[in-house]
Amino acid sequence: MTKLNCSVINCVYNADRYCGKGDILVDGQAAMSSDETCCSSFKERKDGATNSCSCSPKEEIKVGCRAKHCKFNDVDSCMCTAEHIGIAGGKACQCTDTECASFCCE
Repeated sequence: MTKLNCSVINCVYNADRYCGKGDILVDGQAAMSSDETCCSSFKERKDGATNSCSCSPKEEIKVGCRAKHCKFNDVDSCMCTAEHIGIAGGKACQCTDTECASFCCE
């Protein structure tokens, strides 16, 4: 599994910069840079609520990846093979406001 740090503090799954969802999906099939990717698992936190996920945030999670030009994407399994990634987006309101900060074009 991949170690994931997330700075998208406005996501319901974010708790102390870790994701409580258990798995995420990075989108951006034709992406050639990190700003052309997004975390399609993002869900906006409303009204200042805390992490509303019933799961405990974990440092390591499964990361699915559709960014076929990223060197960390195993195109056969559509899974991220990076040891550590970061999801960025500050106070995102929608998934397109997020990005895989670790995207690296082949």
